[in-house]
Amino acid sequence: MGRLRNLAQTFYEFATTHVEEPDVPVVADGDDGYDKSTKIALLLLKEEVNKPLRQFEDYLNEMPGILAVFGLENSPDYTSFSVWDGEFPMKELRRLLRRSAEQAGLSGT
Repeated sequence: MGRLRNLAQTFYEFATTHVEEPDVPVVADGDDGYDKSTKIALLLLKEEVNKPLRQFEDYLNEMPGILAVFGLENSPDYTSFSVWDGEFPMKELRRLLRRSAEQAGLSGT
């Protein structure tokens, strides 16, 4: 889990520096939505883990250390990931994934 937690941290840092408002809370009070940097970081992690969405949701819920990186207690619902996929251009996500992989010393991503 250490490698995956480090990767989650890298994705979160990249996503946070990528968005315009990095100080917005992860989940706003009274809001069921997530901030842009959390969405991007979780989408990048989803691509790296490469599991079906329902399994990815369960996977995250079984790893509180990874959720803690994002300041979350529970994983977003699997349907959220489908919605988020449509919010961000794949070109942008691939660029961030490539940059984070280069910095983390990963290859083949």
